[in-house]
Amino acid sequence: MQADGIVNDPEYGFVESMEVLSFVARFVAAYKKRFALSVVLAGIVAILWGANLAAAFPLVEILFQDRTLSEFVDEELNKARKEVEDRTVRLEQIPVDDSRRLAKIQEGIGKAARRVFLYETMKGHLLPWVPEDKFETISLLLGLVLLGTLVKCAMVFAQELLVGGVIQNVANDIRQECFRTALRLDCQSVSRLGSSSLVARMTNDIEQLSNGLSVMGIRLIREPLKALACISIGFYINWRLTLLAMIVVPVSGLMLGHFGKLIKRAAHRAMETMTSIYDCISETFDSFRIVTAFGQQEHQSKVFSGTNDKYYNRSMKIIRIASLTRPSTEILGMLAVLLALTPGAYLVLNNTTEIWNIKLAPRPMRISELTTLYVLLAGTLDPIRKLSNAFNLIKRSLAAGERVLDLIRMESEVRDTETPLPPARHQRSISFRDVSFRYHGSDRLAQSPRVLENVSLDVSFGEVIAVVGSNGSGKSTLLSLLPRLMDPEDGEIHIDHINIRDYRLNDLRSQIGLVTQDTMLFNDTVFQNIVYGNPDADRDAVEEAARQAHAFNFISQLENGFDTVIGPKGQSLSGGQRQRLALARAIVRQPSILILDEATSAVDAQSEDLIHRVLKSFSRGRTVFIITHVLSETFLDLINRIVVMDHGRIVATGTHDELVNHCGIYRRLTQSGANSNRTAA
Repeated sequence: MQADGIVNDPEYGFVESMEVLSFVARFVAAYKKRFALSVVLAGIVAILWGANLAAAFPLVEILFQDRTLSEFVDEELNKARKEVEDRTVRLEQIPVDDSRRLAKIQEGIGKAARRVFLYETMKGHLLPWVPEDKFETISLLLGLVLLGTLVKCAMVFAQELLVGGVIQNVANDIRQECFRTALRLDCQSVSRLGSSSLVARMTNDIEQLSNGLSVMGIRLIREPLKALACISIGFYINWRLTLLAMIVVPVSGLMLGHFGKLIKRAAHRAMETMTSIYDCISETFDSFRIVTAFGQQEHQSKVFSGTNDKYYNRSMKIIRIASLTRPSTEILGMLAVLLALTPGAYLVLNNTTEIWNIKLAPRPMRISELTTLYVLLAGTLDPIRKLSNAFNLIKRSLAAGERVLDLIRMESEVRDTETPLPPARHQRSISFRDVSFRYHGSDRLAQSPRVLENVSLDVSFGEVIAVVGSNGSGKSTLLSLLPRLMDPEDGEIHIDHINIRDYRLNDLRSQIGLVTQDTMLFNDTVFQNIVYGNPDADRDAVEEAARQAHAFNFISQLENGFDTVIGPKGQSLSGGQRQRLALARAIVRQPSILILDEATSAVDAQSEDLIHRVLKSFSRGRTVFIITHVLSETFLDLINRIVVMDHGRIVATGTHDELVNHCGIYRRLTQSGANSNRTAA
């Protein structure tokens, strides 16, 4: 099931996981040299890991056999040479047409010859450096193991440092991509997603993804190489017994696959609950005054507690599944060791090469070979154990990655035209032609009622239009369509007889100034908040805009004037001061179209009248739309025409006197809020 461009069904399979990995690989490619070096370091770690474990062979030979390492090499070299001679003699006795036996003996000669080469190399290049004394030899071997461990640890540190740097860069790049994608979305899509969902994806989900990437870049490369090094040496000692131990590998794969599906499903649900936690926190503290004023702290605490408990339960499900993975994997690993060592012990104790007429060794095994094989298989268990833990993290990471990828794949419903017309400043008219609109809920397949129904309106350049109506009548929605914050479901909007969809979005919006009732300011200086409306404006233009918005006086009284930082959402200012800064931000833009959505609702009557007088001057040469619930005398003197909306339709247009006399809806609105100084509309 997919809603709003975000996939909500946790039942993802192999294809979706590969899409996430492919998506991540695009970002990792930017750091491919560092990543390649980390793989080389992981290979060195694996080689040293196998070499350190293989040192058990000479140690056991020296400790449990009454001979030195030099004597052992001489003995094995003589055995190998004699085997070459014996097989060569047998080869000469076999008929030329018996190709099967010839091939088998030639294979044996080849193996024996390789052992001869190995032991001759050791005798000529290695043994001269080995002491004759057994204790000194053991000390040398242990010293080499210690040195190998030190080098291995240095390589581990370097690899993790490299991978950690790459992963942090990749996580930052992905977060930046998510942010850019969200900024390209239309307002309705962002509203439908919710800010908490966006925050969860850009913080918690990317954190989960980066944890998994770190595991993949470190453990998923290093641990299999370590296991491969052990298995390779094990194959050299006795490939039959080593292969017998690997019977459990398919069983382990099936088990991990099943656990992985459960973890992935549970992780999706836990991350959705995390979004609910963000929702609860954001909703509570954004409405903190209401919560406090109505004494609802306990209620909000219970709501949060319920959501928190839900997240706990879903997280515990992940923990329970993950807790089963490690012991199950270790049991299978120990079973693999037993499958190899039990028959191996039989071969050593009985000095044989077969069990039930099944050949398991080319020659009788020595205790040193069996011990080394055991050490190597035990050494394989450590990487397997770490991989089982990594597997759980990777599955959670893939679930998070799918949520992040779903966000990045989202496309705005408001799209730029591929063949835009050149920008032109508005100077003739604005027309709404049979415009209809409906909001989409979380389920886009469900039909919500239309909030605008076949709205048509013609406005001449330079007019000041007041749009009034009861709450929910569609006033703000209608004017949100003009800068294409959303697009209508049906109908068209024209500026100077040109469909607004034929302009580039930036060109269209560059000539529109917007002030909303919910004033949004940024955690920056007063100057930067005003110049946000026109980055090219100089300080004089900013100060003049502040004067026109009647904000200059209170700005001058701030500690640092225009350089005062006003805090997140302008929290250090009053509501009226914030609205005047927002108005100054729109004024400095010098727009040809100005939209004021309840822009003076938080200022006092005197300031509002002053602003209306400023707007009367500022509106010359501009088309102005004002959504309001309050009509004062200065306001009525400012506007040219009033548009009355009701239930998503325009029911009347005209002057105040005309509407009072001929429009019952307008008359009821004005009568319901009339007072001595203002008329509520």
